[in-house]
This record gives sequence, C-alpha cells and structure tokens, in this order.
Amino acid sequence: MYFLANDYVLDRAIAFLNSFRAHHESLPLCLIPFADDIDGLLRLQSRFDFTVWSGDPALLAACDDISRAFHGEVKGHYRKLATWEGDYDEFIYVDTDTIVLRDMSFAYDFLDRYAFVTTASDHPANLKWVWRESVHGAAALTPEQIAYAAGTQFIASRKECLRFAEVAPRLDAALALAEHMALVTLEMPLLNYLMVTSGRPYTSLRVLAGAVGEDQPPPGDIPQERWAGDPIGAVRDGRLMSAGSPPIFLVHWAGMWWELERGERAELPHLDLWSYYRWLGSTEGRSVDLP
Repeated sequence: MYFLANDYVLDRAIAFLNSFRAHHESLPLCLIPFADDIDGLLRLQSRFDFTVWSGDPALLAACDDISRAFHGEVKGHYRKLATWEGDYDEFIYVDTDTIVLRDMSFAYDFLDRYAFVTTASDHPANLKWVWRESVHGAAALTPEQIAYAAGTQFIASRKECLRFAEVAPRLDAALALAEHMALVTLEMPLLNYLMVTSGRPYTSLRVLAGAVGEDQPPPGDIPQERWAGDPIGAVRDGRLMSAGSPPIFLVHWAGMWWELERGERAELPHLDLWSYYRWLGSTEGRSVDLP
C-alpha cells in the first residue's frame, strides 16, 4: 500500500492510518512525501509501521516538473506517479482523506486480469471531473477511453504497468490535451489519460460489480467506495451499522476538506466516523479545530 501525505494533513493522515491498521495489521505500507515537511509524520512511523519512499529524489522532482507544466506551480498530487517506481510489485494507492472500513486486499485478486483497477468509472455524472466537453472534438481519445473517467483516489496496479520511462515520452501528447482536461482535480485527468492510453486493460470495482446506468447502485458482493457527501447510514464505534449490499470498504471526503478551508462548507459530513479514527488509541485531548 502507498499513501501520499505531508504534515499539513497530519490529522487526516492519523485518521487514515488508524483506520488502515485496524483492518490491515501487517500489510506493508509506504509513505510518498507530498512535500518535504514530513517531520510530524515520521514520528508516527513506529506507531503505524510504515516506510518512506526511498527511490531516486530526482523522480519526485520530475513529478513536480509535470505539475508545473500543467498548473504553473507544484502540486504534490502528481507524486502519485512514484508508486510505479516503488518497491512493491503489486500495490494499492489510497488518498489520505479516506477512512478504511474493511480489508482492501480483495482488490489484488483482479490484477491478474487488469493493469489498473479504480473504485468507480464509466459514470456519466463523474465525467466533468476528468474531461471538458471539448475533448470529444479533439480526436485524441475514443469514446470508451473518455467515458472511463475514473477517480484516482484508489488505484490497484502492478509496478510494470506505468513506469516513468514510459510516462515521460507521452507527456507532450498529454499536455496537448490540457485545455480539454478538468484540471481542478489536479492529477486525475493525466492519470486517466495515462491509464487509458497505456495499451493495458483497465476497469473499476463499480464496473466489475456489474453497475450499469447513472443512478443504479452496483449489485453483488464486491466492496465499493462511498463518497462522504452521500448517506452511509448510522455509524457506531467506527463501523457502519447497516451491512448493506454491496459492502462499503472506503469512505472518501473528496473535495470536502478544501471546501472547509475555503469556508464553503460549515462542517465535515460524517464527522463522527472521521473523529473515531482520528482519536483511536490516542491519549491526547480532542483539540483539532476543523477549518
């Protein structure tokens, strides 16, 4: 497993790490520094048993250069590309603004058939977070490639599927599509482009579960992610009280911390769930002031 963080999101990282270790006692976990300020995170290493990405620093610098090319400034989200240059032959990457509710190892079972597995894709309502409508006239991607429009907060993959030596020669073509990308979601359009043009098979847990149609929930038993902006039912002691079908394995607060910081949201949805894991096993007082 990989996660991306720095000390700016220390409280979010603690909540994520507590929830992750609650369901994965010994699964190897590696921090990719979002930026250089990770002293607070390093003090958590023994508590949560994680390593720090130890590859060539020039690679992280190259990821930062990609960010500059798309945004004119460094956005650490592009360091997700380092996951394919890490130590794990098979891996899962998960964003830090998530709470893990059950073992995620089931996703590895799909990597014998697919190079990239995300949580959700091929959902028309999510297309706007990856592509602008103008992409359809750019003649660079097929309708199927555009429709994939996957979130990149969770990616299961194999090391050989997106090595940086393969990414670098494709950046000019990706940059040529920048005007058609929804860059408000930062690295998401680029990673979608790299996955769908890799020549390797890709899918999502939603598709694997057989979901069809914009509003139809996935059937079956393949666990699914839930956005924290949606109802998830009653929560008690860090658990969802209603089992539901399919089971929820990950709750993601996509965009919500940003809205809190900008004063566009009054409170964090499902704060009880997040707070449970933020303070799990802690002897500190509950002193975190949300924006």
